[in-house]
Amino acid sequence: MTNELQTDDEALREAGMTDGPKRIGKITLRPMTALSLSWLQRNRVFDDDTGDTMSKTAAFVFLHSEPKEKIRAVVNDRNDFINAVDDWIEKNARHHSELEPYSELMSAAMSQYLSAVSTSANPSEEAPGPKN
Repeated sequence: MTNELQTDDEALREAGMTDGPKRIGKITLRPMTALSLSWLQRNRVFDDDTGDTMSKTAAFVFLHSEPKEKIRAVVNDRNDFINAVDDWIEKNARHHSELEPYSELMSAAMSQYLSAVSTSANPSEEAPGPKN
């Protein structure tokens, strides 16, 4: 019997690309994908310098939990998107502390996804240093 070991890059890529849905409270979130990252970027969710972390987190959850038809109806119009996220907050978060677990998941998902994409496109080479 042989045991095949995975490199860190392989393990990270596998986790980032095959992670399943996550349930937090009453909401199930789909894994981050190239499409959901595009939706976040086209609506400048992380470029916003207002410091409104609740809106950023709610936008992330909205894009990863709502039916795709509902998302596609608003995602290409910034004002409609912002209003849909505000409606989501009003419906799902009575207090700002309810968004904290989603914020942690958002940060972890972004890191994992971007690391997986980066290592997939640029696999690690041998460690630098003197060769014997």
